[in-house]
Amino acid sequence: MLANHTGIATLFKRIVFQYDRLRKRNAFLEQYKREAPFADGLGEFDESRETVMELVGEYEDAENADYLTKDMEGPGDARAGAEAQA
Repeated sequence: MLANHTGIATLFKRIVFQYDRLRKRNAFLEQYKREAPFADGLGEFDESRETVMELVGEYEDAENADYLTKDMEGPGDARAGAEAQA
């Protein structure tokens, strides 16, 4: 069962870990190499891995208490403070 909370990040990490082990041994890849989308290489797998790792990072960031407010305290706030001092 999949859920929409930060605990799902551990599942994604485990999947990436298992993928890395299979990719290192090039296990089960011969069938893909014969198909048109993968004829030039298996770069799509690596891109997908990076996407999942970005998702894991986003879920880990969401575990921080200031996750929702940290984007609001960006460069715009520093500029507003400088204008108030001028």
